[in-house]
Amino acid sequence: CSRRKGMPIIPSTDRCSYNLFSTSSKKSANAGDGHGDGANDGSSQPQHSHHSKFMNPIVGQLWDQRQLSKQRMMSLTDADSETTGSGNLQELAASMVHKGKEEEQQEQKKQPSSPPKFKHPSASRTTIDYPFAEDDFLREAYCSPGGTMRFGKILEDLDALAGNIAFHHVVGNPMLVTAAVDRIALREIPRLKHDQRLSGQVTWVGNSSMEIRMQIHEVNSTTPTDNDNATDTDNGTDTDANTAEHWLEAFFTFVAVDPETKRPTKICPLSPETSEERALFELGALKAAKKKENRKRGQNFVGKTLTEDDMKMEQRAEQLLEEAFPLLHMPSLADSQAILMSQTVLQNTLIAQPQVRNLANRIFGGFLMRRAFELAFSNAYCFGGCWPHMLEVDNITFHTPVDVGDLLQFTSRVIYSLPSGGNLGTDVAVHSDKPLAMIEVECFVMEPGTAKAHLSNRFYFTFLLPDKDSCKKVLPGSLGEARRMVSRMVADEEQA
Repeated sequence: CSRRKGMPIIPSTDRCSYNLFSTSSKKSANAGDGHGDGANDGSSQPQHSHHSKFMNPIVGQLWDQRQLSKQRMMSLTDADSETTGSGNLQELAASMVHKGKEEEQQEQKKQPSSPPKFKHPSASRTTIDYPFAEDDFLREAYCSPGGTMRFGKILEDLDALAGNIAFHHVVGNPMLVTAAVDRIALREIPRLKHDQRLSGQVTWVGNSSMEIRMQIHEVNSTTPTDNDNATDTDNGTDTDANTAEHWLEAFFTFVAVDPETKRPTKICPLSPETSEERALFELGALKAAKKKENRKRGQNFVGKTLTEDDMKMEQRAEQLLEEAFPLLHMPSLADSQAILMSQTVLQNTLIAQPQVRNLANRIFGGFLMRRAFELAFSNAYCFGGCWPHMLEVDNITFHTPVDVGDLLQFTSRVIYSLPSGGNLGTDVAVHSDKPLAMIEVECFVMEPGTAKAHLSNRFYFTFLLPDKDSCKKVLPGSLGEARRMVSRMVADEEQA
């Protein structure tokens, strides 16, 4: 693996050297990544190392490690290749995978009720360090104008690490797809004086989906090194978590898809071992049930009976639209501290370039998140008139993949604001009595040749305006905008 000196991938908590193969030694050569993998060749370097170098240093390391783990499996077929006289390891591996799949299907027919093998959360735990104190290049690559870690780059690293964690958990040959980012909560964004550590593991598993929890915290002199990395068996966390509390916590949802049918496929269950792991598993189950309920509530059926909650949301929407009436029909007499949602729109358009494709040769989801965040940050800056502070990523949904050469249009808007501040809970930085701006960003894939477009992603961000005592109140210009605004308000209230 070609990587910079001083930027090691450190071991997982089971004391194995960091290697994506070490926690899932029976994985097939063609197992999927965060958005699906390309085929492997028999070279000594990762197949995609030529374009992983265009990415963040951390993303490049994670991708290279994932490819090397697959090549390790390929190397195990060398002896078989010599025995059979085949010089094409790729064909041999594909044949083995196909044969294994046929045997698995036959076994399932014989024992249809046999449950798949379970895994513990620790099997997927993965950790990587940011050695800012000793690596000038890495420090410069992650430096923001304010001298803190560049959050857009962190988003890319989170997506790459989540793909590696999902890779550790699955068994067989599924393609892994980023389905959603449930929440990323920030207590602060540190300056680049000290080393940082990013780690995570699977916390909940359903039939075909899994929740992944990741955290970042500062590495100090008392943090265990590669040789003494340890696990607290009482709560399932690293002992270094007691010396430095995390400043970022993220939850991603991945879905396993059959590469042939493109349909969700069952993955092995998760067996929590510690009290913390059991609590996180139960929380993940509750969130999954709530998502399912929200999807049903969001479906519009003609003649559907409105529930009490639906009626309350409709009333809130009508009240907001009534409050916006002066802005719409008597603008010269309207409240100067109010603004229509349509007047907060900010856009940018770009061509998806091949340098930002992932291991499946589609556009890297982390890149889309970074571009959406940078647009949202700019919008919050224009709206509030001061340098905004990022508090949390509320929700990101991935509807359709983006291909190289696609024309992308990112559209952002302040979907609502809280001029007097609000309560987002204790998981984020202190924000009481300061105005908040909630930004929505939509990414559309445009098709000028057919005069069509379709939604690819939707992102939600919350920003604090630290230098202001208040801000303008955003109001809807139509009933549709009012319903959209209330829906987001309710989601944020439930999350807090």
